[in-house]
Amino acid sequence: MGELRTRKRGKTWEWSFEGAKVEGKRKSITKGGYRTKAEALAAGTQAKAEYDNAGRTFTPSEISVSDYLDYWFDSYVKPNLAYNSQCDYESKIRNHIKPELGCYRLSSLEPDIIQNWIDKKKSNGMSKSMMKNTLACLSGALNYAVVPCKYIKSNPCQYVKIGKTKETQYQKEHREYVLKKADFEKILTRFGPDTNFYVPLMIGYHLGTRIAESYGIDLLKDVDFEKNEITIQHQLCCENKIWYYRSPKYDSVRTIKMDKIIADVLKREIKSRKKHQLQFGEYFLKTYLKPDGEIFQTRGTDSYPYLEIMPVSARESGELLTPNSFKYCARIIHNELNNPLFHSHCLRHTHGTILAENGVNPKAIMERLGHKDIKTTMNTYVFNTDKMQQDAADIFIKAIM
Repeated sequence: MGELRTRKRGKTWEWSFEGAKVEGKRKSITKGGYRTKAEALAAGTQAKAEYDNAGRTFTPSEISVSDYLDYWFDSYVKPNLAYNSQCDYESKIRNHIKPELGCYRLSSLEPDIIQNWIDKKKSNGMSKSMMKNTLACLSGALNYAVVPCKYIKSNPCQYVKIGKTKETQYQKEHREYVLKKADFEKILTRFGPDTNFYVPLMIGYHLGTRIAESYGIDLLKDVDFEKNEITIQHQLCCENKIWYYRSPKYDSVRTIKMDKIIADVLKREIKSRKKHQLQFGEYFLKTYLKPDGEIFQTRGTDSYPYLEIMPVSARESGELLTPNSFKYCARIIHNELNNPLFHSHCLRHTHGTILAENGVNPKAIMERLGHKDIKTTMNTYVFNTDKMQQDAADIFIKAIM
């Protein structure tokens, strides 16, 4: 682009510079009306800098990692990612990336700096999965700096290695924890059919859903008792203290078969909900789904132009129960039932493992659990349990006898 020029026109000054050609013809960008040459020069310098940077208010070669991450978050993360992913990225940027890497210039962020950062996280005891996810967050931001922004030529994260990490015995047991039948029966004795947690517990165990998916089931629209099928098309998510139905993780909408036990549980819940609605009358909290996915609850007999739904879990009054409510259930299981390894995801993990141990095809397990690929199923859920190892030995001896 041409150099910045100033000139006096009458009693005022103007600045101008040559912009990009339009239809092969030169185009001059200019503005006048400044009292002095200095004012015109200052304004023109700023205008040319912003023009050269396509409207940016910074120079890519000079911007800090901290400021660039803010720019990436506003330009890419907010418009393209789900709210929960935005919160996750924001937390990683604020707590783990900015404090140690934010002070560097984006253009001077080299692989050795990032490697030292990761090594420090490892020595401080950060789990491998957390290091992997935090590095992936930074790498995603820097990929955007390469393409489409072209602020840097390559992503320095591609050369960084996490390496082996030492997993504690507790971490391993927690990650691989599978509920034994007796343990699950003990939980159901504490949280039986008349409690608020019975249905979510049974859904997770019998269907292998994620906890947010369990609470995102609409008993009126998602359950087909004639076909013995249930459609997992929502997860219940909190955004700015408001609950929404959002698409499942990885957009893993799926229709899966129900067994007789869970079908009977859901039929009983629907019957119970209708009974409570009659008992509470106009004081019962009805639940509606707005077009943007927001969950709306209200008492009274007024009608609303929204879809009425029946959330899978609610109090007798109709008040919505959420994945946050389930935290109480987990605390009771930890402390009162003396099971510190329990977590909501172990219900899903147990479901997948039972299927794998009993010979269900991995692809069928993948589709039932809503994984993004078969690798996740094989690596996470279909591992070599003692039963699988014993089955292998039994099958071999049977084959040669």
